[in-house]
Amino acid sequence: MKNYDEFYDFMEQYTDFYAEVSENEKIKMDALASEDLELINKVLADYQVFVSKAENYEKRREELFKKIGLDGKTFREIVDAESGDRREELEDLFCDFRDAVIAARDYNSRSLDIVKKNLKEMGMQDYDINDPACYDKSGNVSEKFHTMQNILDRQA
Repeated sequence: MKNYDEFYDFMEQYTDFYAEVSENEKIKMDALASEDLELINKVLADYQVFVSKAENYEKRREELFKKIGLDGKTFREIVDAESGDRREELEDLFCDFRDAVIAARDYNSRSLDIVKKNLKEMGMQDYDINDPACYDKSGNVSEKFHTMQNILDRQA
């Protein structure tokens, strides 16, 4: 593969980012379980930063893949196209990336379960947390947030 080092370095950074996302999701889950509103607010503010970073990483990934001729290929397909030491190195990185994304999704799912349980205990409906629309500070549906809300839930 041409530009192997550039590809590997970027995917290593992307993997580290998702490991960070996973840790943040665990902190969010623990905060929700603790019912500490100050901590929950801080964690949710941090989450918005991660959404923005994820959007930026995805844009950079698309640009890099296009630049080096990998447009439309999945990480798995790229790994499978390599051989020898490079394939082994990429396979390890792929597994780390996949594991970080799976862990982040798991913590996020468990966080939603905690929120649903708490809402149910308060006698409230849980439909609001399942609504894909996000709202801006004015209380209006924000198209920007709506389209990017699930970027952290994309398949690895």
